[in-house]
Amino acid sequence: MFVVMLPLVAVLVLAVFVYVGRERMGLQGLGMAALRTAGLGAVIVLFLNPGRTVRIAGEAPVVLLDASLSMAAAGGQWQAALDTARSLAGTRGMVLRFGSATAPFDTASPVDGGSRLGGTVGVARARDRPVVVVTDGEIEDVESIPGSLLEGVVLVVLPRDTVVNASVITVEARPRAERDDSIRIETAIGLWGVDTEVEARLEVFEAGRRLASEATTLLPVPSIARRRLILPPGTLSVGLHVLRVRVTAPGDREPRDDERLVVVEVSEQPGVVVIADPPDWEGRFLVSELTDIVRSSVRGYARIAGDRWLDMTTLSAIAAPTVVRAARGAGLLVLRGRADAVETGPRQAVWYWPGGSDDRPEFFPGDWYLTEAPGASPIAGRIARIEWDSLPPLLGLVPLVARSNEWVALTARQGRRGPERPVLIGRDSAGIRTLTTAGAGMWRWGFRGGAAREAYRALLATGSDWLLGSSALRRRVALSSSPTVARGEPIVFRWAGDSVPDSLAVRFTGDAGSDTTSMLRFGTDGVALFAGPPDVYRWSVVDNPQLRGVAVVENYSPEFAARRVWMPPAGEGTILRLVERYARESWWLFVFAVVAFAGEWAWRYRRGLP
Repeated sequence: MFVVMLPLVAVLVLAVFVYVGRERMGLQGLGMAALRTAGLGAVIVLFLNPGRTVRIAGEAPVVLLDASLSMAAAGGQWQAALDTARSLAGTRGMVLRFGSATAPFDTASPVDGGSRLGGTVGVARARDRPVVVVTDGEIEDVESIPGSLLEGVVLVVLPRDTVVNASVITVEARPRAERDDSIRIETAIGLWGVDTEVEARLEVFEAGRRLASEATTLLPVPSIARRRLILPPGTLSVGLHVLRVRVTAPGDREPRDDERLVVVEVSEQPGVVVIADPPDWEGRFLVSELTDIVRSSVRGYARIAGDRWLDMTTLSAIAAPTVVRAARGAGLLVLRGRADAVETGPRQAVWYWPGGSDDRPEFFPGDWYLTEAPGASPIAGRIARIEWDSLPPLLGLVPLVARSNEWVALTARQGRRGPERPVLIGRDSAGIRTLTTAGAGMWRWGFRGGAAREAYRALLATGSDWLLGSSALRRRVALSSSPTVARGEPIVFRWAGDSVPDSLAVRFTGDAGSDTTSMLRFGTDGVALFAGPPDVYRWSVVDNPQLRGVAVVENYSPEFAARRVWMPPAGEGTILRLVERYARESWWLFVFAVVAFAGEWAWRYRRGLP
């Protein structure tokens, strides 16, 4: 503005000096000075071409209506938002719902489990019309939306009323356990709408039966109460259990986020047992990774000295007879270190990981680089995708020789030179399967992460799958689903087999009585989605009933708890759009300059001035 005003003032001073000071024309000189100033001022403005922000009112807008679950939560303003959107759109405007995705206008109650505006505002701005957003302000992705998309968007914020609300924010428990184990349930509880502490009760239920109960004191957010409930051994029978963790607080206005669900599978004996003697990093990573990979429960035991054993997960002391019983009853026994640490059971699958160190003559230290063995093996197809040359070398090798009834899947050469030595040896004798891993230092792959960790997990999954045959692990590798999802979010199915199918017909049977068959359509990444109302779904593939599982859609949603309002209210008034206008876009400035110069010339001509 200063750049424009300065030359205008200069022109005015010069014109007054010429007509009043030099020509001494009095009041008539002031009139001609004003005409010259107006004409030159218009030319200067057109030359500098300044821009200004103007507001355009009255155009038919695109109204984006927040249809996430928070709008219909306790204290929400859904009806007011609905009426506001209709009023703003009028007869010529358009209303779009947004939440987890963009949807046409519908007066039904909100069902989306998220408040994501980015994609919808992009669609609206592409229509080149004013955009109005009607929301409670609890937008998840507002910080990731480019500023250019939000520029000029009118925000109508209808924040939620403050109400008392206690919510179970998170609940965690080991997905697999043995019948003799105690089950620890970790919870985090939040409290909104009050300024003082509240006495509440935390409970665990299964099918209407209360398993545990504890009185607790809750403090308002930002304090989060973290509580642990322990179910004693024997509380749950062998099988699959859906536990409901519930908090009850006086004055709670939103009951839908008071309860969270967690799925726990209890087995008679652990499906996989890892014995580490002596304990080392390899044994620890075997327990950690197998827990994530294998469908059944995994237990790890480490011998400290003599008959002293520790549970590698809880670090609690374990009696030697318990270790022996668990090892003999396991479907898969992994022996890290001494092969005779425990006695193996009859017809038991065993994976040997012999230990070695620099001070043992039967151990060859050095950098050993893996390659796939040239001969055929039952697992060759599954590990062919791994780029062995890109993996870190092993730290050493225990020298082994494959027998006539054994096959070799992996070999290694020291420093990429010299003879190849077997690293992974397998045998299937009369249905009894064993694997032996001669390399040391594979745990570093899991520690490094990225492609190395995925290769480590793929090797463990492939070896365990072959050792267990057609057990539960194979079913998990083929098709799996997310165990629990929040209300309004889809169940995610992942196909991990050799080839991704285009679609699968899956039957869903809910505990609430529903029974539907849905066609899952997989993308190139092997992911398919299924959306359903809150329920416990037991699903199975129609053409292959062995592919089955359990998925839970909770009544809970993070939308129910009050969150930070990211967008401030835009104020009341008509629908306005902010746009940039430039001087040269105004035709009347050109006309004004011509008229001003013509008027000055005519006046000068009448006075006889040149």
